[in-house]
Amino acid sequence: MNRTKKLTFSALIAAVCTLVLAGSALLPKVTLSLAAFAGLFPAVVVIVCGYGWAIGASAVAGALALLLLPEKTAGVWFLFFFGHYPIWKLLIESWQAKEEMPLWGWILKVLGFSACMALLYWLFGSLFAAAIPFAFAEYTFGPYILLIALAICFVMYDMAFSILIGWFRVKVLPKLK
Repeated sequence: MNRTKKLTFSALIAAVCTLVLAGSALLPKVTLSLAAFAGLFPAVVVIVCGYGWAIGASAVAGALALLLLPEKTAGVWFLFFFGHYPIWKLLIESWQAKEEMPLWGWILKVLGFSACMALLYWLFGSLFAAAIPFAFAEYTFGPYILLIALAICFVMYDMAFSILIGWFRVKVLPKLK
């Protein structure tokens, strides 16, 4: 695929991500789910075009979401985690396959997730209160319990994400080429 096609494909994926994130203005109760769904698309760019193009598409989608959308919550979730997660997930899994170290791959992914969530919680604690139905701020160990609960959800998301990537590679990718 030449550079023009890669640029066009990446721009279209960035537009699709922004459109999915715009759904949070219409459906405010599923903001986190829409950000997670929009996070699937940068993985497609990694597989089809490469890591650099995926970083650009993810950054553009996050910036457009923050600049254009009236509801910024989905854009913040996308920018802080779901937008770049597919990029480093596929990078870690390719390293993991070469080195045959599955445990280290999981450790790196959970540590990366924890770092992103800790930074997001530190900067935007109110997003957690909006996304999670009960308040953890009143409890002494609330943020830690929240981080553990989110890590469990992350592991399930990661497994489902891997299944979808496998499906994409088997069913859709041959039709794109």
